[in-house]
Amino acid sequence: MRVLFQGAGAIGIAAAALFIDAHEVAVVSRTAGPNGRTAFPQRVSTFDPTYSGQVGVGHGSCRERSGRAGGSNRGATGGETGGENGGAEGSRASAGNGWAVTRVAATRRVTITDWAAAAADGSWDLIVLTTRPDELDAEVISAIRDISPAFIATTSQVEGDLDRAQAVFPGTQAVIFGPAFLSERLDPGAPAEVVRAEGNRAGEGDGGVRTEGNRAGEGDGGVRTEGNRAGEADGGVLTTGGLDGVVGRRAEPGHEVTFWVPAGAPRFFVAGPSTAVRALVSRLGRLVLPVPMEAVLLPPTVFIPFVAELSIRKGSWAELKSHLDRPAKAATEAVRNRLGVPVPVLGTAAHVVLEALERIVPIDVPNYAGRHFARHVGQTRDMLAGWAESADSAHALRELIAALDARDD
Repeated sequence: MRVLFQGAGAIGIAAAALFIDAHEVAVVSRTAGPNGRTAFPQRVSTFDPTYSGQVGVGHGSCRERSGRAGGSNRGATGGETGGENGGAEGSRASAGNGWAVTRVAATRRVTITDWAAAAADGSWDLIVLTTRPDELDAEVISAIRDISPAFIATTSQVEGDLDRAQAVFPGTQAVIFGPAFLSERLDPGAPAEVVRAEGNRAGEGDGGVRTEGNRAGEGDGGVRTEGNRAGEADGGVLTTGGLDGVVGRRAEPGHEVTFWVPAGAPRFFVAGPSTAVRALVSRLGRLVLPVPMEAVLLPPTVFIPFVAELSIRKGSWAELKSHLDRPAKAATEAVRNRLGVPVPVLGTAAHVVLEALERIVPIDVPNYAGRHFARHVGQTRDMLAGWAESADSAHALRELIAALDARDD
């Protein structure tokens, strides 16, 4: 399939990297610039909890295979560097909390383009919205309607957003894509990873990305460049060397993404009208797993109240773990509202889950959660408000909403 991911945030870039081996993909952003840019999202595999480095200490480089050893570029809009099972190794310092990635399982090359270039590149089968349907501006809505994809998928699990997506794009088949991975984009100013590739003669593979000449104006792995000679910028990727040397590539500050997905797991859970779901499963295969709508909408009722409490505690994971009673009561109210029967959510069980996440997931969960959900407080509040409005008893939910509002004052 030809798949566009709307929005150059962490979810869009990571999802494109997860799809790129089997499908032609691109990420669309209004800030891509006239020549587009390139991201090199990195999939995390293992971590070292004993590491005590600091940001900017010099860790973060990883060495890739040279030539085409990592695989070939798939389609006109992206490619891969390194191999799925360990094309690159290195380490990456965190904010001094004793955690660091020690192995990067794979690095992918993802094209970020603008809507005009995406429309000019032909038809697209699926557009995945990483922004809520009612938060899309008129320009983006018009561009999507002009492209007229067969399918629209929204990653929002807010109650009613599937219907909103279908209403905004009535000529398409709309579904929900529930992400089955974690992703994070570094803020501007954070140290960027530098990927070093050996070789890179004209026309040869660039760290596993097959190029078509690398001359001025020609495509570099499907990315149109305006030079790509030694020392010139390639769509936001700094290149040095060029011929028979070593090429250093660095994502623009604020556009470097890392992500983690459990081995063997789907990339998205898909729910919606059966006809659309069956069609997407038949074409996307193991990348998506069809599930009932409740399987997509029920999990947020359990964890979003804890996300709200984390935001109230200003992103402090330790504070969250010592204040679990209120979000547990709110989750119980939200689950009862969704299922129609009381199902208690216990703070002690939540504490066990939070501890397990810290040990099992190979990313810095405490810092990740605090940063990530701080960017989505509005969506968190909307979800709480939706459950509170339709619930018979929602004292804890309303208390959480009031505390969130007080935090913003």
